[in-house]
Amino acid sequence: MKPIRALSNADEVVRLLGSEGDMSPAEIAERLDIPRPSVYRLLDGLESIGLTESVPGSRARLNLRWLHLADQARESMVEWAGARELLSELVERTSQTAYLTVLRGHEAVCLEWEQGRAVGVLLLKPGRSLPLYAGAAGRTCLAFGVNVEEYLDTVTERRAYTADTLTSDAALRADVEATRRRGYVFSDEDVTDGIAAIGVPIRGSRGQLLGALSVSGIKVEYLAKRDAYLEALLDVAGRLASLNEAAIQ
Repeated sequence: MKPIRALSNADEVVRLLGSEGDMSPAEIAERLDIPRPSVYRLLDGLESIGLTESVPGSRARLNLRWLHLADQARESMVEWAGARELLSELVERTSQTAYLTVLRGHEAVCLEWEQGRAVGVLLLKPGRSLPLYAGAAGRTCLAFGVNVEEYLDTVTERRAYTADTLTSDAALRADVEATRRRGYVFSDEDVTDGIAAIGVPIRGSRGQLLGALSVSGIKVEYLAKRDAYLEALLDVAGRLASLNEAAIQ
């Protein structure tokens, strides 16, 4: 079990550096509740294989090798080959930032995006994730991709991003029911103030969730153009589903 525990601790260190940036071994030890000597050993090991590097001030940061690894990981997902072109088309039709996300555990992870011509919405971009209780992508995955009661029992700590983030069991159950009934999510400032998003599921031929497709931008535009955005999303989501299933046959 010791190697498994060491790998788990190394994973936590990498995730922390990825979210917080440069940190000292003492800061890492305090945040993760890992003994400082263990943190030094983990950082030495990660640096020896080119995943972290030392920077001035006795701090550690992720190595640029992660950029290459991220590109390789995305290119290996042949089931989404061609998704970027469809996202570009979606941006042309809506002017909004478009996201392709997939369900991974208790998170919605962004695989691909295309920057819109309106406002830059940068909280979610390739490699980053949102919890399933927040945002158009996350709430789409919650409604169509997981056992909701098991999720609510497991993920009990839910940080509110804004005053409109849904965090209670009752609110999330009601949202899932409404989402399944209408077939899409409308995210109304529940991740970023002033920003709205619409998300739809990408579903396979057996009804299984393949991913989520969403567009995000300034809220006032969504109130006026929701129907047009939804029409474009549903069209592109259907074509992404066909592309995905054709690639893996």
